[in-house]
Amino acid sequence: MNARVARSGAQGLVALVMAGALAGCDVGPQSAPQALNARQVPYALHPPSHRSPVPVEPGLREALVTVYMEGRNDRLVAVVRRVAYPVTLEELLGALANGPSAVESNQGMVSPASSVGPLGVGLPRDGVVPVYLPASFASLGGQDQVVAAAQIVYTVTGVRGVRGALVYVGGVVAQVPKADGNLANGPLTRSDYAPMAP
Repeated sequence: MNARVARSGAQGLVALVMAGALAGCDVGPQSAPQALNARQVPYALHPPSHRSPVPVEPGLREALVTVYMEGRNDRLVAVVRRVAYPVTLEELLGALANGPSAVESNQGMVSPASSVGPLGVGLPRDGVVPVYLPASFASLGGQDQVVAAAQIVYTVTGVRGVRGALVYVGGVVAQVPKADGNLANGPLTRSDYAPMAP
């Protein structure tokens, strides 16, 4: 028997063993689509970083996310909200726009970001999310603008892959005050509001 025939026979034997193993595992075509639990889908197969990597409780179609309010000590306070899964930045900012709950208000929490109206958002690019605010943002008092910007920045940067926010007001890149009072018209990060960190 020459080497070529021996190799061919060995390859045929391996193919038969593999076919038998697969048959034993009941692997084959399905007659209908099968729904997967979101936890079974690898994160890399979800749409890119505008999806938040928030774990899902088994059997539920909701997830817990963190948004930020202003507390009594002029610092941000992390609060948890339940939103539909898969989580999008739109839903995340929608939860922020809803403001504090009655219990949180009684605890002294406020939300300047919630007073400006709807918060729009685009797709992240190079880790920066465009956030679109209505013109009413410009009418907020100076400190309220700082707090609103900090709320937005801390909320969106809680999403994996997002490191900053670029704020637009009335469709134009806005000069937004940082915690030190200086204006910035570029991407804002958590470090710009570090003195207000939770």
